Amino acid sequence: MDPRSTRALIIEELAKRTGQAIGTSAEATLSGGGQVRHDVLTTSQLSKAWFYIAGGVTAIGALFWNVAIFGLGLLLVCAILASWLWSRLCLRNLWVERRLSETRAFMGEDIEMSHVFTNNKALPIPWLAVDDLYPGKLELASTAREITIKSRERRLSTALSLGWYERVTRRYTIRCIARGEHDFGPITIQSGDVFGLFRRYETVPTPQTLIVYPRFVPVEQLGIPARQPFGDFKAVQRLATDPLRLRTIREYVVGDSPRHIHWKATARKGELQTKLFEPAATPQLFIFCNQDTYTRMWEGIDADTLELTITVAASIANHALEDGYMVGLQVNAFGSMSDRQVKIPPGRSPDQFTHILENLALILGWSGLPMEEIIRSERRTLSIGATLVIVTAIVTDEMLDILLALRRAGHPITLISTAASRRAAQWARRLSPQRLESQGITYYHVEAIGAARKVESLTF
Repeated sequence: MDPRSTRALIIEELAKRTGQAIGTSAEATLSGGGQVRHDVLTTSQLSKAWFYIAGGVTAIGALFWNVAIFGLGLLLVCAILASWLWSRLCLRNLWVERRLSETRAFMGEDIEMSHVFTNNKALPIPWLAVDDLYPGKLELASTAREITIKSRERRLSTALSLGWYERVTRRYTIRCIARGEHDFGPITIQSGDVFGLFRRYETVPTPQTLIVYPRFVPVEQLGIPARQPFGDFKAVQRLATDPLRLRTIREYVVGDSPRHIHWKATARKGELQTKLFEPAATPQLFIFCNQDTYTRMWEGIDADTLELTITVAASIANHALEDGYMVGLQVNAFGSMSDRQVKIPPGRSPDQFTHILENLALILGWSGLPMEEIIRSERRTLSIGATLVIVTAIVTDEMLDILLALRRAGHPITLISTAASRRAAQWARRLSPQRLESQGITYYHVEAIGAARKVESLTF
C-alpha cells in the first residue's frame, strides 16, 4: 500500500476516533479573557533617576513660574506615564495561536506550522517579539531560527507589529525527518511602548504534540515473495474449518476425510471429489520487534539499526493486514505514559495498523526487558498455529532455543535480522542460515549500512 494513501486512511480513522479534525491549534489568551497568565514580567529601560528628574524639573518650573521648564518637566512626566501605561496594556486581549496542519505525519513529509496573532483592542502594538520552542529533531524550512541551550529544542524567533483589531499570520514549513513523539512550546512574547522605555514579557505554555510515524515499504521491496511473505504457513496442527463456508472442490487424495466427499461432483466427473472449506478462524501473525541493538543496555543505541528494525516491522505488519491476517505486535519497550511493555493483541480492525504505527513511533531504544523474556512470557498465551515473526538486530543462543521450542510446538517461525552498521552486520554473520532452515526456522537478513532512514528497497 502506498504510504500516502495509507496516511489518508489513518488520518480518517483518527478523526473518527477523536471526533474532530486532525489539524489542531494551541491558543493562548494573554493578559485578558479571564485566563491565567504565566510568568509575567515587566522591565524598564529607564533608571529610577529619570522619574526623580522629571518630577524635579516639573516642580522647579512650577515654583519659579518658568513656563519652559515646567513644560519640559510635564512633557517628561507625560511621556513616562504614557509609556508605562502602554506597556501595561500592550499584551491585553492579544490572542496567540500555533496551528499545525497535521498532528500525525510520516517520515519525509512536510507539514505547515502557522502562528496567528490577533490584537483584539483599539491600542496598536508597535513591536512584538516572539520566541517559540520547537523540537530539535525536526527541520524548519526557515532562516529565522537559532539553537537554544537545550540540545533537544530549537527556538523560532520572529518580530512583527500589529495595528488595532488586526490579525497577522506567519507560516512555516516543518520537515518530519525524525520518527517519534515531538513536543512544541511554550511561546514567549515580549512587547512594550512605542518609545521602547518599558517592556513586558509573558510566557504561555502552548503544549502540542506531533507524532511522526516510521517508514514502511512494500513487502516486494523487502525481497520476500508476495504470496508467502513469512515462509511456509503449513503448520503442524491445521486450523479448524467451517463446514458452512465452502471454498472450492478438488480431486480426492489420500488423507482427506470421507465425510467431505462431494457426491454430486463425483457423479458428474466420474472421480472422487472432496470439499475444501474456509478456516473457521482467521490466521494470526504476531510480530516481536526487538528494540535492543546491543547485547548490553549500557553499551548504548545503534540508532540506524533501530530505525531499520522498526521499518521492517512496520512493513511486515502492513503487508500481513492486507493479506487478511490478524496482526499483533509485541515490543520490549514501555508504552507512552505507561509502565507496561508495548503489546497489541492480534486484530484486523480498521485502526489496527494505526495503533501499530503509533506504538512503533514511540520506541526510544532503551528501558525495556530482554526480548528473550518477552517471548518466553508470551509462549503459553499464543494461539495454536499462530505465525511468529521476530525482527531483531541481535540473535542470542537463548533466543534461538526459545524459537526452536516454539517451532516444535507447531508455530511457524520467521526470523529477520537487521543491520544498518558494520558492527551489526558482523554480528549477523555469526548466524548460519542453513542451520536455521534445517531446524524449520525461516531466516532472512536485511542490511542497509548507513542508509536506514533513506532506504527505498531492501533485499534479504
